[in-house]
Amino acid sequence: MTHEDVRPLLGAYAMAPTAPAEEAAFYDGVAGLDVGGLELPLPLPGAPSLEPAWFDRNVRPGWDLLVTCVPTVMGRLATDPGYGLAATDDDARARALEDVARARDLALRLADTHGRRRVVAVQVHSAPGPDGGSRDALARSLEVLAGWDLAGARLLLEHCDAASGDHVAVKGFLTLEEELAALRAVGAGDVGVGGDGNRDAADVGPGLSINWGRSAIEGRGAATPVEHVRAAADAGLLGAVVLSGATGEATAWGEAWGDAHIPPHGDDPALAASSASLLGPDEVRETLDAAGRGCLVAVKIAVRPKDADVPTRLAVARAALALVDDARRAAR
Repeated sequence: MTHEDVRPLLGAYAMAPTAPAEEAAFYDGVAGLDVGGLELPLPLPGAPSLEPAWFDRNVRPGWDLLVTCVPTVMGRLATDPGYGLAATDDDARARALEDVARARDLALRLADTHGRRRVVAVQVHSAPGPDGGSRDALARSLEVLAGWDLAGARLLLEHCDAASGDHVAVKGFLTLEEELAALRAVGAGDVGVGGDGNRDAADVGPGLSINWGRSAIEGRGAATPVEHVRAAADAGLLGAVVLSGATGEATAWGEAWGDAHIPPHGDDPALAASSASLLGPDEVRETLDAAGRGCLVAVKIAVRPKDADVPTRLAVARAALALVDDARRAAR
């Protein structure tokens, strides 16, 4: 099965309302969209979304899940700047491994409860970046994680904007080249992938995930995400593409080059507010063409105004997902 055949995942948490009743109505609406599942955040311990009641209410049993550890990573870094899988300090690195273990335990619990793999991949990150981190330390963490039982989920290193001498980075983690080198050091890559592009997470090693918006922020333009996707694909390490927008203009989503998940631009009226986004129909098509077959695709966007009602949020999601469908049809 190719990525053209698999329904995209939706990072619904980035666009969900915060009030419980509206949140529940929103997830009810997401169930009516043409999605294969969710990009699901791993928050810090104690968050409501970690409670079984929240999960049962909002996450449909048939959905596949792409778990991202980035909310935990950024929450930890706020008070523990040396924290991360790439930390040269062994204690800080151990703390990051303990957090990924929470994602592992979630994947195992869901697989046991449902009798099948629910988590298709777990996204980890190369924090804390070059200040306090290194490629070699990241490789040591990846080697540990590669030996864990993730209930069939694939381990993916999600690239975030790297530290730069030209501008202040948002995340400031390791470079794509350093991440690819760390993955190669642990023997990561595709194994057992048939010539038809068919893949199963249990049959491949750790890989890379490219977030379109974060790569655009790093390179200050729409060319960098495609370059990153091609580099990861050429290395045989691309596992997922997350379509999240970015812009060099100040908008309702915040200042220029913020990691605010601005939706794509497009002709649908629901996307009118995000007309400044660098991500649009042509960019989605070019990115998916560069990704090739066998790659997870997720859409992660936020909605403005922040108090937008549920129908407005769902209309934005539907319009963004339609761009993915259009790009896939054009590629056939």
